[in-house]
Amino acid sequence: MTNDPRLSLFFKPRGVVLVGISQDPSRLGYGLARKLIQSDYKGAVHLVNPKGGSLLNHPVYTDIATVPDPVDLAVLLVPAALTAAALEACGKRGIQAVIISSGGFRETGPEGAAYEAECLRVASQYQIRVIGPNCIGVIDTHLPLDTCFAQLPVSFPGDIALVSHSGAICAALIDWSFGQGFGFSRLVSLGNQADVNETDILAAIADDPDTRVVTMYLETISNGRRFVEEGSRVAQVKPVVVYKIGRNESGQRAAASHTGALACPEYAFQAALRRSGIIQAETMEQMYDWACSGKLSATEGEGCCRSDQCRRSGRDRG
Repeated sequence: MTNDPRLSLFFKPRGVVLVGISQDPSRLGYGLARKLIQSDYKGAVHLVNPKGGSLLNHPVYTDIATVPDPVDLAVLLVPAALTAAALEACGKRGIQAVIISSGGFRETGPEGAAYEAECLRVASQYQIRVIGPNCIGVIDTHLPLDTCFAQLPVSFPGDIALVSHSGAICAALIDWSFGQGFGFSRLVSLGNQADVNETDILAAIADDPDTRVVTMYLETISNGRRFVEEGSRVAQVKPVVVYKIGRNESGQRAAASHTGALACPEYAFQAALRRSGIIQAETMEQMYDWACSGKLSATEGEGCCRSDQCRRSGRDRG
């Protein structure tokens, strides 16, 4: 499998810097800072806001340049117009993995698209890998690490990974998984995919020893040829189950609202799946029935999980 070593920094960083933290408990920057500081994450947590000061007994640095080591991952919660400058500061500091959680980019129109293009230019200049913008973050339940700004119940450690183009779907599935009785291993909200896309992250997810099966909620495929090639390699090692929206005009409008991109034609997507060995589910519930059943394998394909027995076994784990 093709795996950029920088992508591992999103899941196992030695230190995280939150840029754009707030002293206001009602703001997202406060909630994420509190979540990381009060969690079981063993790495360093650094906070940045131009006003400085302290928060929850942690110093608040006025700029990224003064943040001490170790710091492998940055989470940016700053307005879209200021994000490229913050990203450049990360590059100068030597940070190679950045999550841009802010919205206001390509999904909002031409001005936002220009902000996103500038972020991509800066990321390329400093060789930074970027997840987002317009995403809710990344979770590794086994480290543990939770960079999601949304105040979600913490998913208990499991062996199912989730890659999603929609942050709202991530949040809904975390909540739903509690009632169903299964936990996730890793979750990735990709957002607009200015840089890291569903194909890039697939190998990094599959390399995780705590992940048994990869599930994907997709609205588009960025590059069909690469997806087929990478999917073929991953499917030989671990099962990959996909649920895709955008099969009709209304679904494509929904996809555009999340990622700012048009969904790929359904016939092209079906052809990609047939070639790669990835399993396609017809509904979200079916995807997790199959994933929870434990009877999927890289070589068995979807036929083994069409039976009522397989579907019941998935629900029985709840």
